[in-house]
Amino acid sequence: MSYIDTILNIISKKSFRKGWNAFIIFFFLVFVILPTVYILSYVFTHWSAIETNVLSDRETINIILSSIAASFEIATIVTVVDFIVGLPLAWLLVRKEFRGKRFLDTLIDMPLAVPTAALGFSSAIFWATTPPSIEAPPFALGAVSSPMLLVILLHIVFSYPYMVRSLAAILEQIDVTYEIAGQTLGASKLTAARTITLPLFRAGLVTGIILCFSRSLSETGGTMIALATMANAAGFNTGPTLIGEWKKLSVTHPELIPQLSFVSILLIIIALILLAILKVIVMKVRLPFGKVWPRPEKILSRGFAPKLKDALSLIFLLFFVLLPSFFIFSYVATASPSGGDWGGFWSSLFYSFGIAFVVTLIDLSFGIPLAFFIVRSESRKISSVLDVLVNVPLIVPTAALGFSLGQFYSDQPFIPAVPTLLIIMAHVAFTYPLVVRNVAGAIEEIDPSYEETARTLGAKPIQAFRRVLYPMIKSSILAGSIMAFTRSLGETGATQAVVSEALTAPVYIVELVKGQEYYLAGLACIALISVSYAAMLLLRYLTRKKGRSV
Repeated sequence: MSYIDTILNIISKKSFRKGWNAFIIFFFLVFVILPTVYILSYVFTHWSAIETNVLSDRETINIILSSIAASFEIATIVTVVDFIVGLPLAWLLVRKEFRGKRFLDTLIDMPLAVPTAALGFSSAIFWATTPPSIEAPPFALGAVSSPMLLVILLHIVFSYPYMVRSLAAILEQIDVTYEIAGQTLGASKLTAARTITLPLFRAGLVTGIILCFSRSLSETGGTMIALATMANAAGFNTGPTLIGEWKKLSVTHPELIPQLSFVSILLIIIALILLAILKVIVMKVRLPFGKVWPRPEKILSRGFAPKLKDALSLIFLLFFVLLPSFFIFSYVATASPSGGDWGGFWSSLFYSFGIAFVVTLIDLSFGIPLAFFIVRSESRKISSVLDVLVNVPLIVPTAALGFSLGQFYSDQPFIPAVPTLLIIMAHVAFTYPLVVRNVAGAIEEIDPSYEETARTLGAKPIQAFRRVLYPMIKSSILAGSIMAFTRSLGETGATQAVVSEALTAPVYIVELVKGQEYYLAGLACIALISVSYAAMLLLRYLTRKKGRSV
C-alpha cells in the first residue's frame, strides 16, 4: 500500500471525518462568530449604562433610529438595482460566446480590487458636487447633491460584482439542455429561460441578495470618505458612519461607548431578522410566475430586443460601475503633481498582499469543508443553525465589527498580541463567510447522487469530492476566493480597530486623504489597482490550470 493510499484510508474513516467536522465547527464558532458578536455581551454587562445614556435620551434615540432607517433603505434599493441589472450581465457571461469575454469577465471584478476608501473618493469626485478645494476634473459630472443618492450610487459600485458573480457561478452549473429542450417544444428563449432556468438558481439568488444587502449595510470607510468629499453632506449619517463617528469621538469621550454599543447591537439584531425573513421569502415564493405570454416573449427573444438588453447591461457596467471606480485616474492626470515618499507605500502594499494571501488560504482550507457540512450533513438542525450564523459577520458594519474584534482580542489571554496575527484573525472573521456562502450555494445546486455513484464505484470521500464535486463548484470557489482576497486587501476600518498603527496599503491611502495629499493618494490607489488586477489574473490562471489538471 502506497503512502498516499494510507493517508486516504485514514482521512476516509468515519471517526476521522467526525473529528474533522467538529474541528471545523469549533474554528468557525471560536474564531469567526464569537469575536464578531462579542459586543452583544455588553447588553448583559452594562445594561444600566445603556438605559441611562441611550434609552432615556430622546434626541439620541432619534439620531440612532434615523441613521439605521437610512442604512436599511439604501441596502434595499441597492440590492434591487443590483439584481435587475446584474442578471442580464451574468446571463451574457455564461450563456454567450463573444470576443473579449475573458477581458469583460475580469473587468467585473475590478471594483473589488479598489480599497473602499479610494472607491468612495473616486465615486464622489465623479458623481457629486464637491468643494473647490478638491479641484475635481472639469469633465466630472458633479450632478449629485443628495447625500443619500451618492451613497446609493457608491454602494452599487462595490456590491454589483457580488451579485453578478453569485448569479453567474450558479448559472454555470445549470445544464443548458433544459432550455434547449423547452425551445424545441415551441417555447421562446425568454420563456424557456424564465420558466425553466430561473427557478433552478434560487440558491444563487439568495447568495447574491445576502452578499449585496449585507455589503451595503456594513460599508463604513468608503461611505465616510464619499460624504467627506461631497459638499454640504454634513448631518447625514447611516448606521455604520454614525458608529464610525462616535467611535472616533469615544477616544476622548468614553461616555459615548454605551451609544456606540447600542447602535451596533441594534443593527446586528434587525439585520439578522430581516435577512432570515428575506431568505424564507426568496426560497418559498415562486419566481418567476408560471404564466406565459407567448407572443410578447417571442418578440422580446429575437431581433433587436436581446441586443438592446446586452447593450444596456454593458452601458450600466461602464457608466455606473467602472467609470466611478476608476475616475481617480483622470483626477491624477489633471491634478497638480506633488512629491512624496513611496518607500512606505510599497512596504505596506507587500504587507497587505501577504495578509490577504494568508487570509484567503485559511478561508479556503476551513470554509470549503464547512460549506460541504452545511449542505450535505445529515444533522439538518445543526447545519441550519450554521447556515444562519455564517451570515452574521457579513451584516455587521465593519466599524462595529472592528470594535467587537478589538475588544475580544484584547480581553482574551490565549492568542499572543502580535499585530500581524491579530490582523489575519480579524480579516478571517469577515472574509470567511464569503467563501462559505458561495461554495454552499453551488453545492446546493448539485445532485448528491453524483457523489453517491462515485462512492458505490469504490471512490473514497475525498476522491469523490476531488473528481466529481470540485470540477462542478470550482467557479464558485474562484468567486469566493476573489471576494475574500479583495475584501481583505481593501479593508480599512476593522484593521485600524484591531491594530491602530497597522501598516496596510488601504490605511496608508486613508492617511494620505486625511492629510489632504490627494495627488499622492490617487497615485497610490492606481498602483494598488494595477497590482491587484495582475494578482486576480494570476489567480484565475492558476485556478483554471489546476482545474484542467484534475
